Amino acid sequence: MLEELRLHQFGAISGELLLSGGLNVIVGETGTGKSLLLSSINFLSGEKFPFVSDGTFVEAVFRKRDEELCVRREISGGRSRYFINGMRVPQQKVKEVVSPLFVFQSQRQGITLLKPSVQLELVDAFAKNGEFLSKFREIYSEYTSVLSELERLKEEERIRDREIDILRFQVEEIERVDLKPGEEEELRALKEKLERIDQIRELRSKSLCLLYECEGSVLDRLSEVIREFERSSLFPEIADRLNSIYFEIESVVSEIEKKLEPPETELSLEEIEERLYQIERLKRKYGSDYNEIQEFLRSAREKLERLENLSFEFERVNRELERLKKELTEVGRELSERRREGAERLKEFLIKSFADLGLESARFEVVFEELPSPSPSGFERVSFLFSGNPKLPLSPLSESISGGELSRFLLSVLSFTDFPEITMVFDEIDAGMSGKILRKVAGKLREISRRQQVLAVSHSPQVVAAADKVFKLEKDSEGSVNVRELEGEELLRELSVMVSGEVTESGIKTALELIKSWEE
Repeated sequence: MLEELRLHQFGAISGELLLSGGLNVIVGETGTGKSLLLSSINFLSGEKFPFVSDGTFVEAVFRKRDEELCVRREISGGRSRYFINGMRVPQQKVKEVVSPLFVFQSQRQGITLLKPSVQLELVDAFAKNGEFLSKFREIYSEYTSVLSELERLKEEERIRDREIDILRFQVEEIERVDLKPGEEEELRALKEKLERIDQIRELRSKSLCLLYECEGSVLDRLSEVIREFERSSLFPEIADRLNSIYFEIESVVSEIEKKLEPPETELSLEEIEERLYQIERLKRKYGSDYNEIQEFLRSAREKLERLENLSFEFERVNRELERLKKELTEVGRELSERRREGAERLKEFLIKSFADLGLESARFEVVFEELPSPSPSGFERVSFLFSGNPKLPLSPLSESISGGELSRFLLSVLSFTDFPEITMVFDEIDAGMSGKILRKVAGKLREISRRQQVLAVSHSPQVVAAADKVFKLEKDSEGSVNVRELEGEELLRELSVMVSGEVTESGIKTALELIKSWEE
C-alpha cells in the first residue's frame, strides 16, 4: 500500500499526499496536471520524462506486511539517482520493487480486455481455476519435454548408423593402444637413457676402474696413505678425515654402479618411438593426457551403447508420452468443464453488473473454440461477444464495445479480480459518463477500494463524495501547482462547484447529501 507520495518540481507540481488505504481521489482544474501526478509513479520506477530538471524528486513510502519501504528518485547534475530506505541503488532495483505494487487502469488501458488470452485468464479467475491450470501447465511442460526428447531420438535414428561407425572406430582405436597411466612419462625417460646408452656404459666403466677396480685406483692409493698415517700415530685427525673420504668414495662407487647400470628392457629404441607416436596420435584426437582420453572413451562407450539400444529408448519415451498424454487429457477436460461452468456464471455476473452500471440492455456470451493441439493454457481459446444494443447482434468485444462501455466492463471485471497489496490506479475512467451512471461507477470504485487501495483521477462529484480522501491540484499565478488535501468545509465547497459550477447554499446541501449517502 502507498502511504505517502511527495513531489518537488515534478513538472510544475510540488506537494505531499498522505493517502488512505481505501479510495483516494485527485481533483483539479483542467491543465493542473492530475494525470501527470499519476505519472510520477512511473517516473519513480525509471521512466523518462521531458519536464524534469535539477532539484526534481519523487519520493514514496509503502507499507508491505508491516514493513515500511521508502523509495526515492531525484535529478542531480542532469542525472537520476535512486534510493531505497536511504541507500543508493541501481534503477533496475527500484523498478523491480515498485512496478509490482501498482496496476494502472484507464479507458485506454482497458483495451487489454480485447485480447483473447486475457479473456481466457478472466474466465479462469472467475472460475477459480488457478490450481487446475497450474497442474495442467506442469503436465504440459513434461509432455512437451518428452515430445522434444522423441524428436531428438528421431534425429539420432536418422544419423544412427554413421554415428555408430564413428564411435566404434574411436572406441576401438583407444582400446587398441591400451594406454596405461604414467606410461608416456616412463617411455620418454627410457628413450632418453637408450639414446645415451653407449656414453653411459663408457662413463661407468672408466669411473669404476679409476675409483675402485683397476690397479692403482683412487681407493687403493687412499688406503696406502691411511695406513701410513695410522702407523705413525701422528696427526690422528687427518687420519679420521682420510677415512671419511674413503667411505664417501665407496658410497659414490655404489651410486655409480646403480645409476649408470644400463636399463633392462626388451624394447628397442625404435619400438619405444613407435609407441610414443601412437600415444601422441591419441592425444591429438581425444585429449591432452591420460585422464582426458579415458573420459572421452567412457563417454563414447555410453553413447555407443545408447545408440545400439535406441529401439529400447523409443519404447520408453513412447510409453512416457502416452502416460502424460492421458494425464493431460484428463486434467484438460476437467479444466474445460470448469471453464464452461465458470463462463456461464461469469455471464450472469457481468450482465447483472452491466445493469448496475446503466447497461440494462447489454448482452454477453463466452464462445469456446477448440484448439487443434494443446497449448500451455489448455485445449481451447475463448472470445467475448458483446452487444450494448438489443437491436444489434452479438459480436466480438473488440468490434462491438464503445469506450464508455469498455470502462464499465473494466470496472465489472475488477470487482471480482483481487490484487493483494497492490494499489489500483484509475486515470479518468469515469470520463464522459452521465450523473446516474457515475453514481454506480463510484459504487464500484468504492467496492474495489474495500479490498485494496485505489488512487483515481476524477471530475465526478459522485466519485469525490465516495472517496476516503480527496486531494486537489491548484495552480498559482506563477504557474506552479501545489497539492493539498480537502476536508470538511473545503471539500463541501469543492463538491458544490462540481455540482453547480459555484459555491451556493443548494450546492453545499447537495454535497452534504452526497457524502452522507456514502456514509450510510
